[in-house]
Amino acid sequence: MSNENTSIVYIIIGLTVIFILFIALIAFLKFLNGFFIKRKYINNEIKRSTGSEKSYWIRQRRRIWLSLIPFVKY
Repeated sequence: MSNENTSIVYIIIGLTVIFILFIALIAFLKFLNGFFIKRKYINNEIKRSTGSEKSYWIRQRRRIWLSLIPFVKY
């Protein structure tokens, strides 16, 4: 009986870990999707603009890339 209880506990722990990893993967993919949408928008603005506005968008593109690095204040 002790072995049955132990195996049930391991199954529950395993399913919990798999669930947490699945949620973390979904959150990471959602973050990446938002990043790529912002990057695409900024690149389109860079192509469209000229002069000082273009340098503003280039600076924004640099900021979005730096936002990927943890603990970096841009």
